[in-house]
Amino acid sequence: MKIALLLMAALVSATSQSLHEVAPATLVEAVEYEPCDYYCGPFNHPTTAYCVYADGQILVGERAGLLWLGESDVASMRNLAGSQITARFDKSSIWIGKSGQRTIKIRRGSNYEQFKDTRCLVEVHKPKLAIADGAERPRSVPADAFPLAGEQRGNIQNRSVFVWFSCTLSPTLSTVDCRKWYPNGTSRGVERYCARTVDGVSIPPDFSIDHVASREGQIILKSGAVLQFDHRGRINDKLAHAGEACY
Repeated sequence: MKIALLLMAALVSATSQSLHEVAPATLVEAVEYEPCDYYCGPFNHPTTAYCVYADGQILVGERAGLLWLGESDVASMRNLAGSQITARFDKSSIWIGKSGQRTIKIRRGSNYEQFKDTRCLVEVHKPKLAIADGAERPRSVPADAFPLAGEQRGNIQNRSVFVWFSCTLSPTLSTVDCRKWYPNGTSRGVERYCARTVDGVSIPPDFSIDHVASREGQIILKSGAVLQFDHRGRINDKLAHAGEACY
């Protein structure tokens, strides 16, 4: 609860120049999602996450629909994704619209981890990493571990604003093995990635991870390339099918 409150405060206090006048902008992405991933039962609350390019910077925000019901693509302006719009914003809100049409208000800040544009993900991650910067490193977390934003999927009780990560190439150089820990130092298991990008390019031994763009479940290199997640099944940490190629 304490970390959740800190995250909300960080989202609200996001620093940027306020744009008081309406100006040309681009609605980069607008996606409806369920913040609690449908684990809230009758309290499911469809929300639209927005990513807007305005005044030379990327802004992210959210707009909640009615309880049980979301908003239509037109009412939420999701139908304008990828289009030129108008926008203005301050530290807590973003107003977007279409010239000559109505304007809607969006709460500044977002916890949506599925934006496709890396620039949008960076803005989602910055407040989370600010919380990590102020956290004490547990004794069980090695000195070379670094914080990444938490994935925010699955049972809401198992989510974390950030997760400690330590990634190394396996002895066979075929996978990147990432150990991870909760903020309190409790083990969160291991994530494995193929030693290549989703485009099939092999990574060098001295690969470098973009700590701001990456998150739990998705590793992005500083080159902008995305590592291929290792989807092979394992039993007791051993491949279920010996010799199976990483995919």
